[in-house]
Amino acid sequence: MQQILINYAIKCREQWKQWREATKFRQAKQRLRQANLSYTKYALRLCRTDLRILIGLLTGHAELNRHLTLMQIRTDTVCPLCQEDEETVLHLLGECSALVVKRTNILGSPCLCYDELGKMHWCALLRLAKASQRF
Repeated sequence: MQQILINYAIKCREQWKQWREATKFRQAKQRLRQANLSYTKYALRLCRTDLRILIGLLTGHAELNRHLTLMQIRTDTVCPLCQEDEETVLHLLGECSALVVKRTNILGSPCLCYDELGKMHWCALLRLAKASQRF
């Protein structure tokens, strides 16, 4: 049994190294800095709809105008809430002027950068995303 656990730990370490060294997955890497059992358990308890929203937020593949434009589903990348910038995950969660009050109430700050968003619990990110009524 001990050898099985050792082999599993070695495999996990190798996979983590491959993830860090990959040149892809920029947005996911910014939000998923390390394995976190507590966050994983939280995500696994979510209903399917909330999990889909959370995964989209973490990977940048959320149903927001910028991503939908890249997929050629929409033609306009502008945020429908503020009409000021491209609607991306960073914009929605950290910058959108239409969500300043909600962002302050939920995340504790009127404006957040990628690094600050990466430190937020997934529960808070999901709460703000759902409060935006964009999902």
